Amino acid sequence: MWNQAWWPHALLHGENPFFTKALFAPDTLLLGGQAAMSPLAAIAATPITLPFGTVVSYNVWMLVSPPLAAFFAFLLCRYVSGSFIAGLFGGYLFGFSTYMLVQMVGHPNLVFIFMIPAAVHLTLRLIDGRIGQRRFIVLMALALAGLGYTSTEPAVTFLFLGCISLVAAYLLLPALRPRLHTAARPLLASGALAALLASPAIYYALRGNSAVPTQGNGLSASDALAFFVPPPGFVRLGQHYFASLSARFAFSEDGAYIGVPLALIIARYTITRRRLEATRLLAAMLVIVVVFSLGSYLHIAGYPTIPLPWKLFDGTLVGEALPARLTLYTSLIVAIIAALWLGQRSSGRVAMAKWALAALSIAFILPDLSTTFWNAPVTNPPFFSTQQYRSVLRKGETVLIVVPPTTPGAPMFWQAETGMWFRMTQGYLGRKFPPDYVTDPLWPALTGQANPTPDALRSFLIRRHVGAVILGVGAPVPWLGALAEVGLKPRPFGGVVLYQIGPRAISPASQARQERRHSATIIPAPR
Repeated sequence: MWNQAWWPHALLHGENPFFTKALFAPDTLLLGGQAAMSPLAAIAATPITLPFGTVVSYNVWMLVSPPLAAFFAFLLCRYVSGSFIAGLFGGYLFGFSTYMLVQMVGHPNLVFIFMIPAAVHLTLRLIDGRIGQRRFIVLMALALAGLGYTSTEPAVTFLFLGCISLVAAYLLLPALRPRLHTAARPLLASGALAALLASPAIYYALRGNSAVPTQGNGLSASDALAFFVPPPGFVRLGQHYFASLSARFAFSEDGAYIGVPLALIIARYTITRRRLEATRLLAAMLVIVVVFSLGSYLHIAGYPTIPLPWKLFDGTLVGEALPARLTLYTSLIVAIIAALWLGQRSSGRVAMAKWALAALSIAFILPDLSTTFWNAPVTNPPFFSTQQYRSVLRKGETVLIVVPPTTPGAPMFWQAETGMWFRMTQGYLGRKFPPDYVTDPLWPALTGQANPTPDALRSFLIRRHVGAVILGVGAPVPWLGALAEVGLKPRPFGGVVLYQIGPRAISPASQARQERRHSATIIPAPR
């Protein structure tokens, strides 16, 4: 939600939105390349965000994105299958796939991906000669640029897998090579125009975000069994029967599940239509994407086994993507194959059996709306929601907010709801943090890996020019003792605990006095 508030705020205040001082203060953080940043989504949602707030804007965005993805997948599936009903079937399978359900929990940048089926559709029409080259260049450039302004991760993986699919088509479909030669020039032209349109995002992404990863992608991959075992809490059928097994999967974002009925459809079509060149291409790409989504090592029921090809991309731009999120493309290929299968002419009992299997495949991926994923309440203490902060915090003041390690994004939400009234010494933008933050002596305590020490806390507050410390509900208890030893006094205020820091409360001279007295008393600076 922070992203949806930051972009309108930065643009309305004449700031460069690719940089921010609102997080990890007093540093200036370069947001380029941060996968969580979604300029297009934030700007498009501004008419909702400004009058109604980030929560309403976020909910609307999450509700609109799956139908939008389903619609463009429908256009693609209808085109390849020649059937309206088959197109609807494929559109639903993609737009409401398990991948989408899993990412709807907290990644609007990863569900606003209608540009991907749109780009595939445009490419197929170009190869078939069903669209003019000029029109294709403009529309394809808009789709690619839109994807670039939505999230760097799907943009990079789409270009990567798109190139692989074109090479595979050239190798597996000899009859298509003349048309691929003809399509090469407009494809390159559209890519060049898209790069021009998205040049600000590309420029800042290539500059990097001056951050380092805190963990590798080894555990961010799909489990081999996840394609057939329902993830807990997301789909209605079968999740409770396999809860003990799915609990072993290493990655919570594993959206690989397609269900047994849909797997049977894929197997049936690829076997019976294996002589078709298009089938061989789809099957080859499905295998490639599935293998990539398994990550650097094959995990079976949570146990790592043999190394896989994705390990070759470690340390590269492509390797920065989380392998499990490649199930986005698994869902799209599966939807196309399912649409082709359903679009085949049949009658009698065969037709009835096909419709029954199609209905069953949808039933297996229906979302479980009874779980808290879809209606979890948003916790916003009165201190922030009723503007009490304005009476004790100066505008632009630097604040350290301590919350339970399980809710690292809560402070950013509170900051967004206040209209960026204050700056924070921390932030949560995924797996990456500024280098000086990771090496800070207080880092283990900030991430819940250790208890804070008074010396590390005092040094952190001085170096970061912190004016106040706020403890949210459920903050680790050791912070109370560390703050007391530093000499700060707690003040319950609006559902949080506030510690105000005077101008000389923790200065070097004050620290020397505190060491001599073995205790300290602080009088908050007047506001």
